[in-house]
Amino acid sequence: MKVGLQIYSVRDEVTKDPRGTLQKVADLGYKYWETCHMPAFPLGQSLGLPAKEAKELLDANGVKIVGAHISSQTDLESLAPVFEYNAALGGTRVGLSAHFFHNKDDVLRKCEQFNKTGEFAKKHYGMRFYYHNHFHEFQKMDGKYVMDLIVENTDPELVDLQLDTYWAARGGVDPAEMIRRYRDRLIMLHQKDFNKNAGEPINLFEERVDMSKEITRDTYLEARKETSFAEVGTGVLPIQKYIDAGNEAGIPYILLEQDFTFLNQMDSVRISMESFRKYSGIEWS
Repeated sequence: MKVGLQIYSVRDEVTKDPRGTLQKVADLGYKYWETCHMPAFPLGQSLGLPAKEAKELLDANGVKIVGAHISSQTDLESLAPVFEYNAALGGTRVGLSAHFFHNKDDVLRKCEQFNKTGEFAKKHYGMRFYYHNHFHEFQKMDGKYVMDLIVENTDPELVDLQLDTYWAARGGVDPAEMIRRYRDRLIMLHQKDFNKNAGEPINLFEERVDMSKEITRDTYLEARKETSFAEVGTGVLPIQKYIDAGNEAGIPYILLEQDFTFLNQMDSVRISMESFRKYSGIEWS
């Protein structure tokens, strides 16, 4: 797999100095980027630069856009600037960063919407749509993981998956097993590490979240402790195991997404890059 970066990992630095930060990210060796919503800039301008300037910077550094996160799919027409900006950068995929489900019927309704979003992206922009997980997709409803329901009720021609291994582990499952389980739908992995000094179990369902109750955005925000995150290679997750499983499944990219850090964000992504360079099975060209 090739190593990349979800730009959310350096969001504060991009907000302060878009061009300078992006150049530093490229210089660190991150050549595959996934964009995200940046509230400080116009809708869609997810690298903090106008599309022409951003594309010039990408081309000058040999950087490829491999995805883009959106936070909502309620009004697809209003997301035109997001699709247009990422298309101008050479991007071919747009993904939903998170969603929450009331019950099984709601999951099935949302799957219909995911299919519509995939159809919209394909028809109007020639793009693929994908879904990114957190821990609650491994809640069980009627004996099935929510993620399984999503896989079973979305069209593989319209909806792909991006597995966040950290959040899968926090949902009480083995991410390597999930990579094998969903291999035909997976197009990318997200990676970060779990802090060895977190003071809580990796599995959120062990102590902090009741699987039998509805998991809302508020539930997620309350469960998401900043002290539970760590830079790649400094925590306890068996990341080499995930890389091996990803390579066996033919997944092309593993992207760092550092939700939280107590370091300067550039120092954080540098440390993770240094760790990535120590793993086997990583491609650098």
